[in-house]
Amino acid sequence: MKRFCLYFCLLPVALLTACASAPKTQYYTLSSASKHTQALDSAPFAISVAPVAVPEKVDRPQIVLSDAGGTQVNLLNNSQWAAPLAEEVRAALALDLSRRLGVLELALRDAPKTLPLWVIHLTVQRFDSIYGDRAVLEATWRQTPRHGLQGKAVVCSAAVTVPVEAGVPALVEGHQQALARLAALMADTLSNRAPAVVEGTVLKGCA
Repeated sequence: MKRFCLYFCLLPVALLTACASAPKTQYYTLSSASKHTQALDSAPFAISVAPVAVPEKVDRPQIVLSDAGGTQVNLLNNSQWAAPLAEEVRAALALDLSRRLGVLELALRDAPKTLPLWVIHLTVQRFDSIYGDRAVLEATWRQTPRHGLQGKAVVCSAAVTVPVEAGVPALVEGHQQALARLAALMADTLSNRAPAVVEGTVLKGCA
């Protein structure tokens, strides 16, 4: 009986010790403070960034590491996205575009019919996280004028590579920079500006 009681007395202690020693899950977001903020009072249009498509292999709560050869992936159970990756990409891109262009970003259903609008659909082909090496983003987007906005529908494609140091925070920051560079390209095409030349960033073309 004493041995039986001792077992049940020690069991909660063992469970608490196990919980205390378990690694704590860290959560990361792709949204970051932008330095590119323009006034919103005279914007000639608004934007609406539609839900984003991401590759299935990285569409997980965990941050997914790729090897340099691209044949193996590893899931970081203790390093996860704060929201589904597709929404993290959409939210970060929408925020950055809104600030760069000085325009409102609205859901299509909420946009007044009298407000000229660019609707943007983004498909991510690559979202590779190579630990201590680089963050890679390849994507195609379609920008379509709505509500009487002057312009034509355009499809563009770009690739961005950002070198990163060791550490998950550095890797996440690399993806933030990659999305910021993509947003800069998108802002240039929406504004009919020639894109700036940035090392590691390639605008493959628009049609």
